[in-house]
Formats: sequence, C-alpha cells, structure tokens
Amino acid sequence: MCFMKNLLKIIISLSTITFVACESQKHISVTVIDEVTRQPLDSVFVQVDAGKNGVYDKNSDDGFTDESGKYETHMMIGCSFGCYDIRMTYTKPGYEKLIQLNNTIDTISLNKK
Repeated sequence: MCFMKNLLKIIISLSTITFVACESQKHISVTVIDEVTRQPLDSVFVQVDAGKNGVYDKNSDDGFTDESGKYETHMMIGCSFGCYDIRMTYTKPGYEKLIQLNNTIDTISLNKK
C-alpha cells in the first residue's frame, strides 16, 4: 500500500512539473514611431492579447507608450498544447489602427489618417 501511495505522489509531481514547465514568460518591448517623421509617439494605446485560431482570450495586457514611444510588459503564455499567438493592437487618435501578430520586439510605425 505504501508503494502505491509513493507512486501516486511521484506521478502527480511529474504531471505538475510537466504542465508548469510548458508555461512561458513572454517579454514584449516595442517602440512606436510616426511613419513620416520617424519621431517616437507617446500615449499610443497598446492592447496585447494571446490566443489561437483567431480567438485571443487566453491572456491580455494593455497600456500606453511613454514619451519615448516605448511600451514594455511581460506576460505568461501557455504552451501546453502549442504556444499561443500574440496579437498586438496599436491605437492613437489621428493615426490609423494597426494590428500585428507575433511582432513583440520591434519598432512599430503608425500612419496618420
């Protein structure tokens, strides 16, 4: 009986470790600039969503770029059944909305309307 209890504990421990090991922390760091002037844009609203197959409801974060056009965050992304895509949405009054997939470390250019 003791052997079965120990075996069960080992199986549960290994299952937990395997599941947790499939989680990944994603570093997101972008700088948003004006397409024409190449100057940084502050106060751009950045929405970050994780998901698959067009459904981005697994994890999310949002915020605004600072005075240097920078937005940075970290989020946990599940990879147990394949890693999720990251959808980045950029909006600012007077500029066209931009949506990109899996472009999480880059300089992003926005066009004026």
